[in-house]
Amino acid sequence: MMQSRTLTALLLLAGMMSASATMARKPVAEKRCVLQSRVAAPVVRDDGRLYFRGQPDRKQSYIAVFKGGACPGLNRFATAIVETTGAGYCEGDKVRALATPSQIPGPLCVIDHLMPFAGDVDDAVPDESGNK
Repeated sequence: MMQSRTLTALLLLAGMMSASATMARKPVAEKRCVLQSRVAAPVVRDDGRLYFRGQPDRKQSYIAVFKGGACPGLNRFATAIVETTGAGYCEGDKVRALATPSQIPGPLCVIDHLMPFAGDVDDAVPDESGNK
Protein backbone atom coordinates (compact mmCIF):
# COMPACT_ATOMS: atom_id res chain seq x y z
CA MET A 1 0.00 0.00 0.00
CA MET A 2 2.80 2.39 0.96
CA GLN A 3 4.71 1.59 -2.25
CA SER A 4 1.60 2.33 -4.30
CA ARG A 5 1.20 5.78 -2.69
CA THR A 6 4.89 6.56 -3.16
CA LEU A 7 4.74 5.52 -6.82
CA THR A 8 1.61 7.64 -7.36
CA ALA A 9 3.23 10.66 -5.70
CA LEU A 10 6.37 10.26 -7.84
CA LEU A 11 4.31 10.00 -11.03
CA LEU A 12 2.34 13.13 -10.11
CA LEU A 13 5.52 15.02 -9.30
CA ALA A 14 7.14 13.94 -12.57
CA GLY A 15 4.07 15.03 -14.52
CA MET A 16 4.01 18.46 -12.83
CA MET A 17 7.74 18.94 -13.49
CA SER A 18 7.29 17.99 -17.12
CA ALA A 19 4.36 20.39 -17.53
CA SER A 20 6.22 23.28 -15.89
CA ALA A 21 9.29 22.61 -18.06
CA THR A 22 7.11 22.68 -21.18
CA MET A 23 5.51 25.94 -20.07
CA ALA A 24 8.91 27.45 -19.34
CA ARG A 25 10.13 26.65 -22.86
CA LYS A 26 7.24 28.42 -24.60
CA PRO A 27 8.26 31.94 -25.56
CA VAL A 28 6.12 34.61 -23.97
CA ALA A 29 5.13 37.28 -26.45
CA GLU A 30 6.07 40.70 -25.18
CA LYS A 31 3.45 43.39 -25.32
CA ARG A 32 4.42 46.38 -27.36
CA CYS A 33 3.67 49.59 -25.52
CA VAL A 34 3.95 53.34 -25.91
CA LEU A 35 4.87 55.21 -22.74
CA GLN A 36 2.14 57.57 -21.56
CA SER A 37 4.79 60.27 -21.17
CA ARG A 38 5.45 60.08 -24.95
CA VAL A 39 1.86 60.73 -26.05
CA ALA A 40 -1.02 63.00 -25.10
CA ALA A 41 -4.26 61.61 -23.72
CA PRO A 42 -6.14 59.63 -26.37
CA VAL A 43 -8.63 61.48 -28.55
CA VAL A 44 -11.49 59.96 -30.53
CA ARG A 45 -11.25 61.09 -34.15
CA ASP A 46 -14.25 61.92 -36.36
CA ASP A 47 -13.84 58.50 -38.04
CA GLY A 48 -14.16 56.70 -34.68
CA ARG A 49 -10.48 55.82 -34.39
CA LEU A 50 -8.49 56.35 -31.20
CA TYR A 51 -5.58 58.76 -31.74
CA PHE A 52 -2.54 59.19 -29.49
CA ARG A 53 -0.67 62.39 -30.39
CA GLY A 54 3.10 62.15 -29.99
CA GLN A 55 4.62 64.50 -27.42
CA PRO A 56 6.43 66.73 -28.19
CA ASP A 57 6.57 65.56 -31.85
CA ARG A 58 3.21 64.82 -33.51
CA LYS A 59 5.10 62.77 -36.12
CA GLN A 60 5.48 60.11 -33.44
CA SER A 61 1.74 59.60 -33.00
CA TYR A 62 -0.25 56.36 -33.01
CA ILE A 63 -3.66 55.04 -34.03
CA ALA A 64 -5.15 52.15 -32.04
CA VAL A 65 -6.16 49.18 -34.17
CA PHE A 66 -8.75 47.02 -32.40
CA LYS A 67 -9.17 43.26 -32.50
CA GLY A 68 -12.20 42.45 -34.62
CA GLY A 69 -12.35 45.83 -36.38
CA ALA A 70 -13.93 49.07 -35.25
CA CYS A 71 -14.85 49.67 -31.62
CA PRO A 72 -18.66 50.03 -31.29
CA GLY A 73 -19.79 53.29 -29.73
CA LEU A 74 -16.48 55.06 -30.31
CA ASN A 75 -17.37 58.30 -32.08
CA ARG A 76 -16.34 61.94 -31.85
CA PHE A 77 -18.99 62.60 -29.19
CA ALA A 78 -17.87 59.74 -26.95
CA THR A 79 -15.30 59.79 -24.20
CA ALA A 80 -12.73 57.00 -24.45
CA ILE A 81 -11.76 55.19 -21.28
CA VAL A 82 -8.53 53.19 -21.59
CA GLU A 83 -7.81 50.48 -19.01
CA THR A 84 -4.00 50.35 -19.07
CA THR A 85 -1.86 47.61 -17.64
CA GLY A 86 1.23 49.66 -16.81
CA ALA A 87 3.04 52.93 -17.52
CA GLY A 88 1.97 52.94 -21.14
CA TYR A 89 -0.68 52.17 -23.69
CA CYS A 90 -0.15 48.56 -24.77
CA GLU A 91 -1.41 45.82 -27.02
CA GLY A 92 -4.16 44.06 -25.12
CA ASP A 93 -5.31 47.17 -23.21
CA LYS A 94 -9.07 47.56 -23.05
CA VAL A 95 -11.01 50.58 -24.31
CA ARG A 96 -14.61 51.48 -23.58
CA ALA A 97 -16.60 54.32 -25.12
CA LEU A 98 -18.68 56.41 -22.74
CA ALA A 99 -21.64 57.89 -24.62
CA THR A 100 -22.53 61.46 -23.80
CA PRO A 101 -24.80 62.83 -22.40
CA SER A 102 -26.18 59.55 -21.01
CA GLN A 103 -22.77 58.35 -19.72
CA ILE A 104 -23.72 54.77 -20.64
CA PRO A 105 -20.58 52.69 -21.19
CA GLY A 106 -20.22 50.80 -24.46
CA PRO A 107 -18.74 47.33 -24.93
CA LEU A 108 -15.08 46.62 -24.19
CA CYS A 109 -12.72 46.72 -27.15
CA VAL A 110 -9.19 45.31 -27.07
CA ILE A 111 -6.25 47.08 -28.69
CA ASP A 112 -4.62 44.69 -31.16
CA HIS A 113 -1.72 47.03 -31.89
CA LEU A 114 -0.75 50.68 -32.05
CA MET A 115 -0.08 51.73 -35.62
CA PRO A 116 2.59 54.44 -35.98
CA PHE A 117 1.01 57.53 -37.54
CA ALA A 118 2.96 60.64 -38.55
CA GLY A 119 -0.13 62.82 -38.84
CA ASP A 120 -2.39 65.07 -36.86
CA VAL A 121 -5.79 64.18 -35.44
CA ASP A 122 -7.66 65.23 -38.62
CA ASP A 123 -5.24 63.78 -41.19
CA ALA A 124 -6.20 60.82 -43.37
CA VAL A 125 -5.08 57.46 -41.98
CA PRO A 126 -3.36 55.03 -44.34
CA ASP A 127 -4.54 51.43 -44.29
CA GLU A 128 -2.18 48.65 -43.22
CA SER A 129 -0.56 48.63 -46.69
CA GLY A 130 0.18 52.37 -46.57
CA ASN A 131 -2.64 53.58 -48.86
CA LYS A 132 -4.67 56.62 -47.77
